[in-house]
Amino acid sequence: MIIVVEREVAYRIFAKEFNASKFNMRSDEEGSSKQDVHTPNYLVTPAGAKLNRLFVVGVVTEVDNVGTDKDMWKARVVDPSGAFTVYAGQYQPEAAIFLSTVELPSYIAIVGKVRMYEPDDGSVFVSIRPEEINTVDALVRNRWVVDTAEMTLDRVEVFSKVVAECESSSEVTDHMRSHGMSVSLAEGISLAMEYYHTDEAYLGNIRKVVKDCLQSLENSQYDDGVGAEEDIEDRILGLLVDMNSGKGVDYAELIKAASAREIYEDAVDVAVRSLLAKGHCYEPKIGILKPVQ
Repeated sequence: MIIVVEREVAYRIFAKEFNASKFNMRSDEEGSSKQDVHTPNYLVTPAGAKLNRLFVVGVVTEVDNVGTDKDMWKARVVDPSGAFTVYAGQYQPEAAIFLSTVELPSYIAIVGKVRMYEPDDGSVFVSIRPEEINTVDALVRNRWVVDTAEMTLDRVEVFSKVVAECESSSEVTDHMRSHGMSVSLAEGISLAMEYYHTDEAYLGNIRKVVKDCLQSLENSQYDDGVGAEEDIEDRILGLLVDMNSGKGVDYAELIKAASAREIYEDAVDVAVRSLLAKGHCYEPKIGILKPVQ
C-alpha cells in the first residue's frame, strides 16, 4: 500500500511571535496512534498559528559551526522584528553547505521544519531546520515582510473577535466553525487561549510589532532626494562600529552618544530600525546592538 502524505503549508510568521512560542502539540496529544508516524507535530504560537513548516526571508548575519563530531551549522536570520535560529547538519547537507559558504550579510529565503528543544531546566528554544535555502534580494525580503504583516493582522483580527465573543477556549472551535472559519485556525486559537491565556492586550502588542515591521521598510526605502535621513543612518552605524568593543552597544549609551552629536532619540530610533531591517546591525539580546562587520 502506498501512503500519500500531504505536505504541511509553510507559514509566514515574524520572528517575534515565533520566538515567544512554547507549546508543542505533539501527535500523541492529538489522539493519533503510535503507528501513525506521518501525523505532524505543531508549534502553537500565542497568536493562534499552528506551525509545522515555515517560509522565512531575512538577513543572515551570523553563521557558526557548533558541531562536535560532525558539522552542525547554526545561523542567525534577522527580520525587522527579531531573529530566527536556523540549524543544518548531516541530514540537511545542501543547507549545511550553503550556510558554510554564504557571504555575510546576505538576504536569504528558507523553507523549513519547526523544531523545539526543551532542556532539563524547563526553558524552551525554537528553531528552523531548512528544507530549502537560497539567496534572494531586498525586493523579495520586502515582499515577504508585507505579506507576513497582512497574514498576521488577518489572524489577529479573527482572534480579537473570538476573545470578545467567547468566554472560554472550549467555545472557540464550534463558534468559528459556525462562522465558516478555518478548522486549523480555530484549533490554534483555542489552544493559544488555553495555554498562553492570550488576551486583547497581547494581540495589541502583536499589532504594534507588525506596524514597526512595516515602518522599518518605509525607513529603509528613502530615495536619493532624502539625504538627511540617510546621513543620520550612516552616522548611527558609524557610532555603533566605533562604540562596539566586541560585546555590542547598549542602546541607552548609543542614545547619549548620538545626543552629544545633536542626533536625538526619535531619529536614532528610526535609524536603528532601518539598520536592523537592512541587516547592518542586530540585537544579540534586548537593549544591546551589534554592527555586522
